[in-house]
Amino acid sequence: MPPLDGTGLGLGHRLAVANFSRSAYQERKQWTEPVDVVSVLLLLGGEIVSKALAQLAGGIFTPVTFSFGWVSYAVTMLLASVGEAKLMPRAAGDQCLIVTAKSGYTRSNNSWIISRISRDYEGWMHPVTKQKLEAMLDERANYMRRNPKAGRVIQRRRQTGLCIAIYEPSQSAIAGEPKHDFIYWSGAAVTLIQLVIAAIPFATTGEWIIFVITVCGTILTLVTGSLPQWKAEKWACRRNSPNTYIMTQGNGSQHVVVILGNGRGLNLEDLATDRQKYPSSNRLTRFILATIAASWISLLIVAAGVSTNTWYLLGVGITGMLQNILVVGWRRDPSALGVHLDFKQVIGEMRTMDSLLALEAEIIGLGRCLLPIFFPGELLPEEVLAWDALKDKAAAEEERRQRENQDGRRADHPKEGWVAHARNFESHHARNAWSKTSP
Repeated sequence: MPPLDGTGLGLGHRLAVANFSRSAYQERKQWTEPVDVVSVLLLLGGEIVSKALAQLAGGIFTPVTFSFGWVSYAVTMLLASVGEAKLMPRAAGDQCLIVTAKSGYTRSNNSWIISRISRDYEGWMHPVTKQKLEAMLDERANYMRRNPKAGRVIQRRRQTGLCIAIYEPSQSAIAGEPKHDFIYWSGAAVTLIQLVIAAIPFATTGEWIIFVITVCGTILTLVTGSLPQWKAEKWACRRNSPNTYIMTQGNGSQHVVVILGNGRGLNLEDLATDRQKYPSSNRLTRFILATIAASWISLLIVAAGVSTNTWYLLGVGITGMLQNILVVGWRRDPSALGVHLDFKQVIGEMRTMDSLLALEAEIIGLGRCLLPIFFPGELLPEEVLAWDALKDKAAAEEERRQRENQDGRRADHPKEGWVAHARNFESHHARNAWSKTSP
């Protein structure tokens, strides 16, 4: 065996140092001029782009920004162009139920709009409702302090009873026509910022490719969001509905939203169940989707060839991605989704049964519609007596009104809006609903 003279060890050491230096140089170069990063990032985040479009689309101008994820979404559009060509995503978030008060039918929600309204409720909740909820929580805390259990620490609960907010569709705004909020207009502002970022290398070094990519990407986003198919799918329901609808997340939830029918709102039963099917996309829409998808793929190939000033292109994509995330996550008022509501009143008690009884006393039939949801089992004897008392009161009131009409007495002047609907609703249930066996 030949003696070790250190030559092999020295060569290995020099190779290790050279490899380390090469790796360090490559990393410095990558952070100085990122290569192939933009083309990879353009394939990520397609779901965010889809949801951002669903939030803002519905008109000619849809300010969804150029960002990462559009190429991935383009592949989805390519599939849609040869398939059903459905653009709107399905319902996302918490489960929501829609109850039609007149019939008592309960529908599981499949609508993006209803799911977002339900998810964002605490953001657009009326201040009076918030005050009522705080009063209910205080009442529960005081009750627990007056009736303490041995060895149990009394803490203020975050939920108690049932808080029922009553709304009426707006008499002035048109249902299905969204109101543009700051989230909507933020897309236009961010697009201008992106164009400024992309124009910097054009103005300083004369490199125009990044600016062209940004302009082309922005045009493609605007064309995609302007397709009439978005509006047809987003509000696929009848308008001017006279029915009252109840929106709730089911047994155990804290809130219920009642939307009284006045002939001005959307048919939420249609919207929730897709009873009125999406209009079939025509050949022109399918051709446009295929063309847009091919254009995005072409733009990806062009972006992959950018090797200088890539940080500017990354800045454009990151800015657009942040704006899309803001659009998807921000809590918005129902009016931004085309559902315009006017607050009327709130009903709430420490116990859920007391809340339903109070709602039934206010508008006959509404509380009873919610009984199978919040109390699917048999009622207690005292609860049956309470509901029977309301039934007898409603029947007596209806009998009095009929007697007055027969005597030729002057009827009350018709009331406007939700009060008139409440009286009609009471009369309907006094004649029909109370013929059913009490629970």
